[in-house]
Amino acid sequence: MHGDKIVLDLEFTPIRDRDLQQVASNEIIEIGAVKLDEKNHILDEFQQYVKPQYGSIPSYITKITGITEDTVAHAPDYAEAMQHFTRWVGSDVPSRFYTWSNSDQTVILREADLKEVWLEDMYYHYWVDLQRIHQRIYGFTRPMNLMNALGSMQIDFNGTEHGALADARNTAEILCSLSDVKKVRESIETSYVTYNHAESHGFTMGLMFKKK
Repeated sequence: MHGDKIVLDLEFTPIRDRDLQQVASNEIIEIGAVKLDEKNHILDEFQQYVKPQYGSIPSYITKITGITEDTVAHAPDYAEAMQHFTRWVGSDVPSRFYTWSNSDQTVILREADLKEVWLEDMYYHYWVDLQRIHQRIYGFTRPMNLMNALGSMQIDFNGTEHGALADARNTAEILCSLSDVKKVRESIETSYVTYNHAESHGFTMGLMFKKK
């Protein structure tokens, strides 16, 4: 029996206290997730804001995520939010977490250490970094951000970027596409991505469709 697939995305804010940074660099301010069955059918979705404990949300984080102090004023703290999320995930069968990069697992575990919160064993295992898988399958020299990875696969981003649930939904689209070998081959054959080392972002992307 296979557990559900949990496609997870987090938004977080930095911890400024240098002593605390020795344990954790960030606090989660939003959790977004999509639950899929073994055939990649969507079963459910989860979204939860989280109130940070150490400091306010800086303006640049608000600009990126849209999350303000008012947004999280009445949100649960990390421990309670993780309890809500864990109940939603379910623990009858260990789930596998799919994320874009491995930073989300790092943030969850380090914040748990900082705040002395006990987590289920599944948070220490069963993680899949889709960013690295995408990089290897497509043969790129280094990993892409979510938006550009979608472009390389000819998938439109749906929703508002850097919203945890929207990012999780779009990451789930990548998971479903990477699971379809035929679709991956067609995508690789009809798109082209180049890296430009002179650019500040590290690469530029051009999408070119082959003529029939």
